[in-house]
Amino acid sequence: MSARRVSVAAISIAIVTVMVTIVRIPVPATGGYWHLGVVAETFVGAAFGPLLGLIAAGAGAAIADLIAGYGSFAPLTLAAHGSTGLLMGWLGWKKGWAGMLAGWVLGGLAQVALYFLGEATLYGFGAAGAAAELPGNLVQVALGGLGLVLFQQVRRVYPRILTLASAEAFEEA
Repeated sequence: MSARRVSVAAISIAIVTVMVTIVRIPVPATGGYWHLGVVAETFVGAAFGPLLGLIAAGAGAAIADLIAGYGSFAPLTLAAHGSTGLLMGWLGWKKGWAGMLAGWVLGGLAQVALYFLGEATLYGFGAAGAAAELPGNLVQVALGGLGLVLFQQVRRVYPRILTLASAEAFEEA
């Protein structure tokens, strides 16, 4: 992996971490919280593809859980948010508006489903407890659409964003 790609990954992880941490709305039924991190996760997946989307969304959100004292949720968060970045990048990266919409919707639904299943079974909240987070998680994922709008605007003024995470090509002078 090139130094540029590692740098883009590190910055993306930091941005996701900040977006998850900056506004947290607690969910008393599960002890979790809702946040705006999906905006950054959607943007990163669309801009830099599936691998960096997976890494930045999963690691950034899990780091935010660790920082905020929700360490027990970090493994589930890593998988759930990582799936959003992965699917957004896989379906949306360089594939046009239809691919980005599909990536956003399917990535968001994967995140919601993983949280529901994990909280209902692994964390012992049962279906009713896990269902308490469904409305907020769906709203959170819907707000991820702002990441698509942001990406479209950034790409319009800086088309090279799509090449930032690509392998470097060296040319002799």
